[in-house]
Amino acid sequence: MNAADARLIRSIDTLVNAMGMLTGLAVCYGTKDQEVIHSIGHQQEVIFDGAQFQSAPKPITPNTLYDIASLTKLFTLVSVLRLVDQGALKLDDSIAKLDPRFIHLKDCTVEDCLNYTAALKTPERVDAQQDAAAARAMVFETRRVPLSGMRLYSDMNALVLKYVIESVSGTSYYNFLRQQVLTPAGMNSTFANVPESRLQDVMNYNYEHKIISGNHHIEMKVLPGLPHDPKARLLKSHPEDLSGHAGLFSTAQDLCRFCQALFKGALLPLDMVKTIGINRTGYLSHDGEYRQFLGLLAFSKSPIQRMSEVPEWMGLRAFGISGYTGKHFALDPDRGVFDLLLGNRCHNRLSAILPDTDAPGFGIFKDEGGTVTWPDGREVRSSIGFIHQKDRMVHNPVHACLVERNWL
Repeated sequence: MNAADARLIRSIDTLVNAMGMLTGLAVCYGTKDQEVIHSIGHQQEVIFDGAQFQSAPKPITPNTLYDIASLTKLFTLVSVLRLVDQGALKLDDSIAKLDPRFIHLKDCTVEDCLNYTAALKTPERVDAQQDAAAARAMVFETRRVPLSGMRLYSDMNALVLKYVIESVSGTSYYNFLRQQVLTPAGMNSTFANVPESRLQDVMNYNYEHKIISGNHHIEMKVLPGLPHDPKARLLKSHPEDLSGHAGLFSTAQDLCRFCQALFKGALLPLDMVKTIGINRTGYLSHDGEYRQFLGLLAFSKSPIQRMSEVPEWMGLRAFGISGYTGKHFALDPDRGVFDLLLGNRCHNRLSAILPDTDAPGFGIFKDEGGTVTWPDGREVRSSIGFIHQKDRMVHNPVHACLVERNWL
């Protein structure tokens, strides 16, 4: 093992074992032909027996399936762009033309959705509906509203585009994805519906801890195989029903194959891939604040690193996206390298204290780890500061690895 990889492994170990921000973490990097995968930690630490939490460690393996959360948007993006490349739809087609159920989106095009120049809202929260049918009906009430504020990123754009894919292709989104993306990329361990035989491989995202307005909450409904995202979970009316914004489960190796398929032109022409990360929304406002730099259903390179999902060392046409559960994807189509982070910041972790100003009162600060004593006496580790560690603890060490291997 070279020196840079040894340093990266020490950094992963620090995040998982010393700082305790994640139950487990896999970091992958590579080129169109080669990849490296390092992992440390557990896909599960505890289970609840109905009365109390019991220790139940289960280590990460090459077969571990990760809930990739918002990284699912990239698969929605590639699916839409495949339909464009095949001539099945045009970027300037209106959403209502392609799927008449979206009666309020006659003034919104596919391109508007992809590049976040369309802000989309529903009259009520999708995840507040009583069942899948009501949630789906609420999605079809989506309206375009004026852009406001400096943060434009949203789940709604990819959520809407899932139904466009189905209307244009004449098949379910997941079936289209299998035929048009997963199979060509060789991704045989990526699922919307995890087979029963593979449920033992699913990383456990249940037992997420939060403190909201001083009240302590523990999530008990995210059983292995169910999406962590509440909208994706509610909209799942049958096992293979996949949302456009979240809900896919995949292995580290399969996600490396996805990156490599993009480099090789197996899914889209490489020239089209190189358009994904071009900034469509970001600019410096008159008051000196930057609006988010967004490409197509992903983040572009931003002048302000703390606002960017693209590592600082990647180029101007790179694109990146993070997933709530502790995932991160970054790909530079010009330099031909990728950087993946597959962690678990939810299971048996304190993931949020709201409002944020309450956090210091519990001894939790954004750039640190730490623990909080739960009302039942357990010491619960915090993952709140994880987002502030990614560049220093993962992306920069990955850059050193790529350089030492002469891949960059």
